[in-house]
Amino acid sequence: MKIILILLAIPAMLLPAACVLYIFYQAMPALNLSLIFGSDISVVGVNSIGQSILPQITGSLLLMALACFIALPIAFSIALFHAFWASQRQKQLLMAVLQMLQGIPPIVYGLCGLIVLVHTLQWGISLATGGVILAIIILPLLSNSLIHAFARIPHEQTDAALSLGLSKFKVIVRVWLPASWSNILTGLLLSMARALSETAPILFTATVFSGITWPDSIFSPVTSLQTHIFYLAQEGSNVQAIHTAWASAATLLLLVLCFSLTAWYLRRYDRA
Repeated sequence: MKIILILLAIPAMLLPAACVLYIFYQAMPALNLSLIFGSDISVVGVNSIGQSILPQITGSLLLMALACFIALPIAFSIALFHAFWASQRQKQLLMAVLQMLQGIPPIVYGLCGLIVLVHTLQWGISLATGGVILAIIILPLLSNSLIHAFARIPHEQTDAALSLGLSKFKVIVRVWLPASWSNILTGLLLSMARALSETAPILFTATVFSGITWPDSIFSPVTSLQTHIFYLAQEGSNVQAIHTAWASAATLLLLVLCFSLTAWYLRRYDRA
């Protein structure tokens, strides 16, 4: 039985590894420091083939940071409500809603953002719109991470703190946060990786293909690695564009791997 399970698991491990190796193999001709720190970053979009991708990296990181900035306090409030005030029935309903929200395809969120935020509220295609939509997408993942982080704290610690006369606010600050910081940070890092990997929602709500280097304000559009790859991949006859697309994909993959591996290390550190 054990051998059968191992044989079934091998393709699940080998196929992603083969995809990653193939991406880096294709990216090698264009993957160098000049791709990121090239001297000319003033021209983007249609003429950006062979130019620096630093504006695209910055745009992706700005969207990710804004999404986490919006989602973190909301997820924290949901987790605290789940832990302190919710009845058993409310907890079950809350978990069911979070699972349902996590199952909705991201492109649906993108379409809702296009209709509500871009057209109805007149936010336009902007960093703010993309940040809000990405925050909604990562909110279920981040909320679940915080709920499970607080659930791992032994009840004896909480009961002892309450019996000493500490208020719930002081229990959270003095007991829960020190005891669960690594799990909270792990959930945040996984959410950051999820925000970086989303493409379809920001195509509708945040990014443009050309004419933008740095956003002038939070209500200006941005350029991102995801849309840059999407644009370059359509230049099928241009060899340099395809190599740059592979190199941009490898850069995006490295960013996601960086956050994911840091989260994995923190999880191992917490278990140790």
